[in-house]
Amino acid sequence: MNIGARTIKTAIAVALSVYISSFFNVGPSIFAAASSVVCMQQSIGKGFKNGLEQIIVNLLAVAVAVLLGLTIPIDYLSMALATVVMILLCTKVFKVPNQIVLGIMSAIFILSSPHEEFSANAISRILAILIGMSVANIVNFLISPPHYRKALIDKLIELNNFVVQCFVDAVNKYLYLTPDTEEGISKKQSSYSSLLEETERLFDLLRYEWNVGFFSSKKKHVREKAEQQLLREYLNYNRGLWQRSQDLLFLAEERRVRRARADAPAVSNEFHNIFEMLVNVIFNATTYNAELQKKIKGEEAVLYPPPRVWSKLNALLTEWQEKTPNSNFFMHAWLEVSVVTYNIRWFAKESTRLLNWEIDRNE
Repeated sequence: MNIGARTIKTAIAVALSVYISSFFNVGPSIFAAASSVVCMQQSIGKGFKNGLEQIIVNLLAVAVAVLLGLTIPIDYLSMALATVVMILLCTKVFKVPNQIVLGIMSAIFILSSPHEEFSANAISRILAILIGMSVANIVNFLISPPHYRKALIDKLIELNNFVVQCFVDAVNKYLYLTPDTEEGISKKQSSYSSLLEETERLFDLLRYEWNVGFFSSKKKHVREKAEQQLLREYLNYNRGLWQRSQDLLFLAEERRVRRARADAPAVSNEFHNIFEMLVNVIFNATTYNAELQKKIKGEEAVLYPPPRVWSKLNALLTEWQEKTPNSNFFMHAWLEVSVVTYNIRWFAKESTRLLNWEIDRNE
């Protein structure tokens, strides 16, 4: 059983919160412990972003709890009303829904103070909550701070390998009429969804760290922003590859049905030439993609100019059209090939665009 760094940091924050509140006789100390657990975040950047929100919500909770505690001495009524007010303030006014639990918890902790000495006890509990919140953020920053850049890049490369393989498989299924099974399609969809969800989660966590710009020099902050934009584009590129692989699978099935209805006529030499051209473009695109992976990982990558595909296809289509009869069968085939070529061309051009990203942005 693995115990993660966040688990250990949460335990340390709880221990320190209890110790500090007990040492200064602020409490009950359990309020400091609970506050530290709620305020512990997954990333440093997220911790700083939420820190401001937590301060605002705690101040609101203090105001609401003190006001209700002094005017409504019945615990269950004041706590219920405080819950409603904090939910409305967090969702409708200040737009910080992630802090609802903290706000309600803080208000209830304060309202649970004995009515005989409400003011003194309320102040002590407010301090305990602030101790827990402060300790959680300090521990998160100082002890084994999480770094998500490497994890994100590794996951992006894993996602890219998967979607590129699916794209190439889809092209081959169109060219060689090898349909996929429902089970195979479902399994790939599940794998893609899982990979994409984890990649987006890591991207969001790293984005919080990028946004903490006051801990970086101006030059480093600019570089981090540029990297953030490139990785966002790379993530969108992989989403696009997946969607186009699904479009190609649809066309593969359409071609299979169309040819079956026409009694599977022989494929002409001209069409074979088009196939060969598409296979060559796919080979080039996967080469560009491999170099793009190096760029994403921070390695030296070979730059390539954007490919020229349509001019080659136009000559092949003209030759094929001149030697085939004018019929719906061949018209549909011509449209299919055009769509397939467009998607392969997008793969090649988009990979080279990202591969040359810095050159494009500096010109």
